[in-house]
Amino acid sequence: MALAYEGLVGWRYLLRRTRSPRLLLMGLSACLLGGLLLFWGSLRQGDASLAAAFYTGRSLLTQGIVGAGIGFCALGAVIAFFGILNTFLTVFAAFSSFMITIGVAEVILVLGVMNGFQNDLRTKIIETHAHVVVEPAAQGQLLQNDPDLLTRIAAVPGVVGASRILKTEVMLSSQTGLAAVVLQGIDETIFQTSKLKSHLEKGKGTLEMLKDPEKLDQALVKSAGLEDEPWVKDRKTQEKQKPEAPAQDLGEMAFPMPAAAKAAPPPSIFLGTELKRNLALWWGESVNVVSPLGELGPQGPMPKSRPFRMAGWFESGMLEFDSKLAYVDLKALQRYLGVDDRISSIEVRAVRLEDARPLRDRLQAALGSEFRVTDWQERNHNLFSALELEKIAMFMVLTINILLAAFSIIGTLVMTIVERKREIAILMAMGSSSASILRIFISQGLFTGIVGCICGAAIGLGGGALLAHLGLPMNTDVYYIDSIPVDVRAFDVIAILTVALIVSIVSTLYPARYASKLRPVEGLYCE
Repeated sequence: MALAYEGLVGWRYLLRRTRSPRLLLMGLSACLLGGLLLFWGSLRQGDASLAAAFYTGRSLLTQGIVGAGIGFCALGAVIAFFGILNTFLTVFAAFSSFMITIGVAEVILVLGVMNGFQNDLRTKIIETHAHVVVEPAAQGQLLQNDPDLLTRIAAVPGVVGASRILKTEVMLSSQTGLAAVVLQGIDETIFQTSKLKSHLEKGKGTLEMLKDPEKLDQALVKSAGLEDEPWVKDRKTQEKQKPEAPAQDLGEMAFPMPAAAKAAPPPSIFLGTELKRNLALWWGESVNVVSPLGELGPQGPMPKSRPFRMAGWFESGMLEFDSKLAYVDLKALQRYLGVDDRISSIEVRAVRLEDARPLRDRLQAALGSEFRVTDWQERNHNLFSALELEKIAMFMVLTINILLAAFSIIGTLVMTIVERKREIAILMAMGSSSASILRIFISQGLFTGIVGCICGAAIGLGGGALLAHLGLPMNTDVYYIDSIPVDVRAFDVIAILTVALIVSIVSTLYPARYASKLRPVEGLYCE
């Protein structure tokens, strides 16, 4: 009963005696003006969206009109929201709640955007590389391409796919460029652990062209519209009807003559979109693959070089992969490196991303110490640790806005104490204890924090949901994403609201203690 009474008194101290919607009307007027400017800008832009008008408007005037409209709408929304609070609360109480609202909403949105970027980065890494990788325990060694090893891995619970990978670092040289890349030899099992198929659909090429270079020749002829040309048909007919040379008996001492053989086309290669652009290559053109793992010549080690034809390109959406990664057929890379039937690693995919760590432990126990098993978190530990540290630092920096609201709460309570000394003295003269006065002013800070937290959470969650649904467009010529990703997590929201409420309560302790120490005679005889 006492808490209800003290809470009622504290809440009444925060309310305005007369309501004035002046600021609310000013904010709505600014929003209306901004809406008119946006409408005018959309009419000047035509059928294009407002985002296109803002980024690449037909004229500087159109961009200025759209930008001014967005600015007036944002300013009007802020003024209107403060006007709503000031309609019911005193100026100082409304300002305190407003500061907490802005701080809470800002932290929720910023952390949601950071989580979205982190999830987008993690997804692109996992789509290119598998959840778990099995390698030899000794660094620099290769695995024997043993079917029994794949069978043992597939028998482990939780494995949904496994692919053989041969990886090496090479130089690619074209007529106009040179690039250092990671070359991976793959086979048809790559689709069990990677999203390469969907990445190729964004670019060009198929796995059949990688395995069989003659498929690339057929595709090139078809794309050029030459399949009906007479010389193409004649060549196919001649290849089918070409008679075999009759065997001649030249005696026992005859020197064997080499059989005529058709020159095999160069092997095929897939390049990332950025790598293709840097090397200025197009579909079907040749690129030299230079490996330092060559043979020993008269003047020392000689690099090994061989031409490959670009059978297609892929787009993973991550610059590091699209500019530093290339794929070739596994057997072609084995012949090129001279490693017989050996591979670098076996990539394994789990049912879910969260199952990677338990699956790693099960694979390590099943395969023994001869193999080293790592998951995606270990391989990208530095990257994701840096992102997590950045998120914590951003949370601490943005929490300063909530701390600024604490000074506003302190100022509000001090002004309330100065204005209502007489009423505090009357309450104490009527029998209210110092603890009761203390709880009255603590309840004021708690009410201010609750109003700010509710409004801030509503704005932050609503803005996050709106951004996630509509998306804030970004220039795809500069960025690898077309809109800002947003992922608002419940744990982050709870942590932010808890910090805001704690700050609101702690900031009331000194003013509340000061009010509880007042003597009734000081308030009754004050002027």
